[in-house]
Amino acid sequence: MRNNDKSDYLPILGNGEKLIESVRKSRGFGDTTYPRSFKESKQRLLKQISIVEKELHNIPNDKKMDEVVLTVRLNEKFLAKSYVPTALFRLASFENIGSRRWLYSNSETDAEKKYSKLHFVKIDPDQLVRFTELLNKDENMLQDNFKEDVRKIEELSLLKQDEVVQGFENEWQEGNVEFVLHPYGIQNEKMLEKFQEQLVRLGVSPETIKIKSYDGGPNFVSARVNNRIVQSVADFNPLRTVHPLKLKFFPQMRGNESDNISVLPPKGEKISQIKVGVFDGGIEQSHPFLKKFSKENPSVSTHPIVDGINHGTAVAGAVLYGDLNQYAPGTTLNDPILFVESFRVLPLSDPTDFELYEAIDFIENVVPNRNDINVYNLSFGPVGPILDDEISRFTYALDTLAWNYRKLFVIAVGNDGEQPAPFNRIQAPADMVNGLGVGAYTFKYGTGEKIRANYSCVGDGREGCKVKPDLCAFGGDAKHPMHLLNATNPSINWLAAGTSFAAPIVSSKAAEILGRCTRFTPLVARALLIHSVNNPNINTTHDVADNLLGYGILDQEVDDILRCDENTVHIIYSNSMNPTGQAKLPIPLPKISQINSGVKISWTIATSSKANALHVEDYTESTIEDTFYPNSKRFNFSLPNNPKAKKTLHIENDSEEIQKLINQGYRQSGLPASVSPNKYQTEAARRNELKWDTVVKKHKNSRATSIDSPFLVLQGIGRNDSTDRIDYAVVVTVSIPKHKGNLYEEILNEYRILEPVEIKNRSELLIQL
Repeated sequence: MRNNDKSDYLPILGNGEKLIESVRKSRGFGDTTYPRSFKESKQRLLKQISIVEKELHNIPNDKKMDEVVLTVRLNEKFLAKSYVPTALFRLASFENIGSRRWLYSNSETDAEKKYSKLHFVKIDPDQLVRFTELLNKDENMLQDNFKEDVRKIEELSLLKQDEVVQGFENEWQEGNVEFVLHPYGIQNEKMLEKFQEQLVRLGVSPETIKIKSYDGGPNFVSARVNNRIVQSVADFNPLRTVHPLKLKFFPQMRGNESDNISVLPPKGEKISQIKVGVFDGGIEQSHPFLKKFSKENPSVSTHPIVDGINHGTAVAGAVLYGDLNQYAPGTTLNDPILFVESFRVLPLSDPTDFELYEAIDFIENVVPNRNDINVYNLSFGPVGPILDDEISRFTYALDTLAWNYRKLFVIAVGNDGEQPAPFNRIQAPADMVNGLGVGAYTFKYGTGEKIRANYSCVGDGREGCKVKPDLCAFGGDAKHPMHLLNATNPSINWLAAGTSFAAPIVSSKAAEILGRCTRFTPLVARALLIHSVNNPNINTTHDVADNLLGYGILDQEVDDILRCDENTVHIIYSNSMNPTGQAKLPIPLPKISQINSGVKISWTIATSSKANALHVEDYTESTIEDTFYPNSKRFNFSLPNNPKAKKTLHIENDSEEIQKLINQGYRQSGLPASVSPNKYQTEAARRNELKWDTVVKKHKNSRATSIDSPFLVLQGIGRNDSTDRIDYAVVVTVSIPKHKGNLYEEILNEYRILEPVEIKNRSELLIQL
């Protein structure tokens, strides 16, 4: 490990938030075009209301409440939050209780599917009569915003059975499932009782039914059922979805060979105060590599099992030491700079609790009460790909904990990457938007090239964090296995591979960053880790990630992540804003005339967003939109109502031409001319532009002569009426490789408010036993 006491060690620069300025950025919107006239839309809607009324009449009373749930499906042009038909909902007395995406075609013969949104609304059925009367009023008597909302609607209908039942394979006959039901306010308990009665009547034992409700969120119900039961309850009106659940209690140790351990345990003279929480199958605390550097905390009430202790011990060892094969034979390991707090959550009391409700309950109790732990590792979870249209309780619970308590969860993405699509997709809860989903890389046999391990699950992620995995760490494979601690026989190694063991390497680095830089938050650590990786699959100047390795491979030591070079300088900005806030982040670049080489500016933004499981395609309640302005003296000049009449000019060098344009009626833009570097987009995500993702990673290569006092503008955006804070961390790198001076010193001299971050040495992290 590099020693940062050396004089050539240049620490990363902090205090970037003290450079932040207020700014006003105008936001213009073009005219909206509607797919049909109000009269055409009204007639379509009246026919659909008539159909819905008949369908509601045919639903048995034991499968509906006094208020029923319908879907209002919007045309593809109206995805943005500003297009929610709020005027229609208000005047028709429709209560909007959630939303999700909707794929449809304009006709039975149209093969092209369009991506849009449907809203779930709760209403009294009698309200449909009043809605019909409202639509039939004289058009001149209706509010314009109501008529516009009517024109947005493609369909008013009940949720179809194939939209309720999701993720089941054709051969599925019986197993554990998770039902997701709409919130029902003061009638919620009564609704859940009615649903439970349905299950019991069909033969489900009441003792096996587990229920979890969240304030302001959906209801999750798990049970073991067969296909007949699933089909029988699929038309229960308050039911939103049902999907299968499977669990490999302990992910396969992907290699069962063993080898004599070649290194010696640490002396145990000092221990660290930097803690990593590990939720897993428990540890063998007497293991010589763990006994002074870990603690088994109170756990679930079951007895530990051998497979669980083996898995948890291997994960804990990976947190403390990484791959043991990296050390020379005969090496006595240093006392680790981390300490593992183990929480055994497996096995569960109910062996059929595939949805892990007992483990989630335990985690939800531990995290709020452990202020001394900021990073948690989870290398287990339900098996099976995530579903775009629904969220699992596990994912929602971790996202909520991360946002409420500002913690970082590091999750293994799963080991089914060799399955055919879509079964090779990442697994919950690695799809969380406020954490890190970790895949595994290995080495290509014969060349040593770093490549994705075949078993490592692939992206895309869900809306709100499309780039998954976030990053990859070494997980090994059969030819290049990881050497891990063996709980059963401490004198030999496990030779194994898996994302289970890649994730703790990332957890370790995240916790070390926080321990060595006490001013940093878990969100800063998340931003730094993503900023520090590179994807070898990306060979263009535009994209920065793919759905195999995510943003890239983490192979740097923490010292390297936290250091600058003379001509490559990293600056940290950390702050919060509200959903309507704006902030200008000046990018430190000295005004030095002798800079005549290329300049690369790159930035990574990580945000923490409140999650909303009722609006799955709007799962992140907020986002930050970034715009890069390379030159503070180049502005756009345009003629009102003539978008083609536009010029970009330098306010000093082109002052005479600018005056002529102004005399002709041209107007100067409020902010300088911006550029929009591309970022990662899959084919599906290109249409969505990843606007609501909690991570942004971009770069821009420019000539030095084209840059002058560059800056970023961050724009907070909320949806679903969110007013909650948006925490953000930004890492900016300015790199001028061919610069003949010392960029690091020049930035510090000109931007004196910045200062090198105090980075603790190893000796400062450990206390004497």
